[in-house]
Amino acid sequence: MKRILKLFDYIFVLRPTLFFPVWTVFLAGFYTESKVDAAVVADAAATNGHLSPQPDFIWVGTFLTLLMGAVFILNQIMDRHTDDKNRKLFLIAQGHLTPKAAFIESVILIAAALGFAFVFSVQMGTLFLAILLLTGYLYSFSPFSFKDRPLLGLLANALGALLIFAAGWLVYGRPAETVLLHSVPYVCAVASVYLCTTLLDVQGDAASQKITFGVKYGMKTTIYVALLLETISMVSAYFLNDEIIFYPAFFSFPFFVWAGFRLRLKDVMRAIKYPILLLAFTVGIKWSLIYGRYDFFLLLLGVYAASKLYYKLRFGINYPNLST
Repeated sequence: MKRILKLFDYIFVLRPTLFFPVWTVFLAGFYTESKVDAAVVADAAATNGHLSPQPDFIWVGTFLTLLMGAVFILNQIMDRHTDDKNRKLFLIAQGHLTPKAAFIESVILIAAALGFAFVFSVQMGTLFLAILLLTGYLYSFSPFSFKDRPLLGLLANALGALLIFAAGWLVYGRPAETVLLHSVPYVCAVASVYLCTTLLDVQGDAASQKITFGVKYGMKTTIYVALLLETISMVSAYFLNDEIIFYPAFFSFPFFVWAGFRLRLKDVMRAIKYPILLLAFTVGIKWSLIYGRYDFFLLLLGVYAASKLYYKLRFGINYPNLST
């Protein structure tokens, strides 16, 4: 049984629950483009108002998932010593998977993802390559190590959200300046949550000489900047008439206000977990309304349940969980 479970290490080292924000932002880009592009909307009207889930959309989403899984592996390899101090992400940090084995897995996933993307289109291939360079190489590897720098870490996460949103946009759409405008609420929402995550590992990061935003500026300033970004996300979504991000941002806003008022990590955790859940829930509703199916909800629940079962059987821990 233990040998069988160990094989699943190669799946869960991808950090499947981190795919939730990737999928939601990718789908948001796809939905937004379909609303903006009159040709796509006209096609939808010709099919009883439903955008048919074409294979292209599924394939791009699948290989984007593999690419981001590889990126998460690379980040864990480079952060394995800090992760050990922070007592998290222990598959590589505590030697359950060797850095060499994990790196080989990431190379295979990257080759598959980039190969598909360039076959799909030069634009998509270039976009995938940009995602890899920014969130994989520049973010994790020296001499750049954006993850260890306060402003560059924030910039990398914000631009990463923009590129993933653009990937959804480009499945059927064309590059246009409007993608930048419509990505603003999502970029700010992701950036605000990222800032809060830097507060959870301040002690371990500082001990490892990682100068993240939370380490550099402290809890109060970090939460206030996160609150500002969350406000921009909500307001811009309202003026762009983007209900997919507006309602999650609106209902998440009190969590950021409360975290700013109390300045406690427990409240910061709520400002991290609940906005992601609310956005995923909203995208799931949108998916069900368009397609008349509940595939996205089932996918999220399936990944969550499988992750919970794996960590319980493999390590005897309750992870992931929604408690704060």
